[in-house]
Amino acid sequence: MCERVYALKRPPNTGRLPSVLKSYTLEHESGEELLPLLLAYRDAVNRVLEELWGNIEWKKEKVKGKKQWRLLPKYKVDVKSKEYKKKLRDSLLED
Repeated sequence: MCERVYALKRPPNTGRLPSVLKSYTLEHESGEELLPLLLAYRDAVNRVLEELWGNIEWKKEKVKGKKQWRLLPKYKVDVKSKEYKKKLRDSLLED
């Protein structure tokens, strides 16, 4: 059985967000055993993304010297704090 695995590639030592999504095909013999694990992982990632997107406010700013506007994200909480990460991790482990 083959499964497609996706990995985000982060630019080295820049601190920027990952910009490249690579996918790989892995062959294995335990499809029925792996499927629940993959589905649970997908659901956990989706819950994290929903939580993060729910904590974003979008601020509209005019681009100087142009007729364009830019949407800038502003987090309602400090997503880099240890307390927030711990709370998010604990809420995921409860489910």
